[in-house]
Amino acid sequence: MTSRREFLQYSASAVAAMALPQTTPSPGQDLLPLTVAEAGRRIASKQLSPVELTRQMLARIEALNPKTGALITVAADQAMDAARTAEREIMQGKYRGPMHGIPFGAKDTYYTQGIRTTAGSYVLRDHYPTFDCTIVKKLKEAGGILIGKTNLPEFSFGGVTPGCHNPWDLTRNSGGSSGGSGSALAASMLIAATGGDTSGSIRNPSSTNGVVGFKPTFGLVSRYGVVPISWTLDHLGPMARTVEDVAIMLKIIAGPDPMDQFSARVAPQDYPQQLKRSIRGLRVGVLSQSEMKGFHPDTQKAFMDAAKVLEGQGAQIKEVTFTENTHIAAESHGIIRICEAATYHRQYLRKQEAEYRHIWSNDPNDSNTRITVEAGMLLTSAQYLRAQQARKLFMQEFYKIYNTLDVFLDPTMPSPADVPAPNAEGYRNWFDLNGFPAVSIPCGFSTNPRGLPIGLQISAKPFQDSLVLAVANAFETATEWHKRRPAI
Repeated sequence: MTSRREFLQYSASAVAAMALPQTTPSPGQDLLPLTVAEAGRRIASKQLSPVELTRQMLARIEALNPKTGALITVAADQAMDAARTAEREIMQGKYRGPMHGIPFGAKDTYYTQGIRTTAGSYVLRDHYPTFDCTIVKKLKEAGGILIGKTNLPEFSFGGVTPGCHNPWDLTRNSGGSSGGSGSALAASMLIAATGGDTSGSIRNPSSTNGVVGFKPTFGLVSRYGVVPISWTLDHLGPMARTVEDVAIMLKIIAGPDPMDQFSARVAPQDYPQQLKRSIRGLRVGVLSQSEMKGFHPDTQKAFMDAAKVLEGQGAQIKEVTFTENTHIAAESHGIIRICEAATYHRQYLRKQEAEYRHIWSNDPNDSNTRITVEAGMLLTSAQYLRAQQARKLFMQEFYKIYNTLDVFLDPTMPSPADVPAPNAEGYRNWFDLNGFPAVSIPCGFSTNPRGLPIGLQISAKPFQDSLVLAVANAFETATEWHKRRPAI
């Protein structure tokens, strides 16, 4: 059996071999080429030490977090302890799988035992949970190493993350609400992270930062132990730099959970194993030009080019235009969201009204949490029930459309980071409303302004998560967009 010293020697040489040449290497520069899958293979073969990997990642976080604002809390001591435990287990032949020894970050709405969980709010500034949420628990049981908590707008209310910057252009925002996870992944401060998605909040920052973010089918992944926005709209899922990495994480975190009343009794699949399936002959719907009014020209071009890539692989392309009734019914999302949010936040608003302000600022106008909650409290139960009825009609319309399709494509965001798109309607929250699985993957970069990521959204009917990831993987394999890294 390989000794500890030999293990570390192998690790040092392997990491050195991966280093990218540059005049002044920044801390953790060796990590830039690493994905979860590659790091996992190297750890399994004892070419890379979990201790060294975690140490380098902490060094990179220390160097870059002041620039990006991606992490709220860094759990350095706990991470190093877990890394030593992982290394010891692997040396003893107790390898748990591809996440064993891999550091990851969790959105700061995820309860983490003994590690502060603020939800980005001053209200929870001293909140130290006594248990891990189900997702973190599962990732830890798989050998994952929690390294820190990622930034977000207060209580996840918003499509931008105050104080969190985009590594492709630090003058721009990282999106939201899982903006910290997206920024940290793009900057190679993390190679795996988690997010939350109620109105597109995994896919927005994934597109904006040029990474991969997956919103699974509603109920496939437990929400237990995570600060909610909306019980019937919230989704939790993995974020990483490749489709394979997301599939590895999804296999671990998916599955029934008796602690989540909305958890589906559906066993997780071997998502990584199903990535290689052929897409030849698949019926692929693409958003029609008429549905992209106001979308940025670079976004439209990247989207159309992406559809051609899949068509070149044998997919059958069909344009899709939604009816006016579908657009109207989709507006029920907003009513449901704020009504359910008000139900949860009522407890805090009444007791800590003066503290409902953003954690990064003393200006209460920087957060829309209080406004949203108070608006939700003004709506009646009849209005809420009518919104749920409209939602049912919306879902029926989507099932009808998807009965003629296998997957559907549209741009994740109407425009790149912080670029105005007047009157443009995005479709991210539609998939929170209907619960269909959807992923955002990099599909291009803008030319005006230059060098900002553009995302492609792929969706399918409920519990066709493996199909969504297979199509995403087919596109990723045929292109190079996911390999680009920002110069930070």
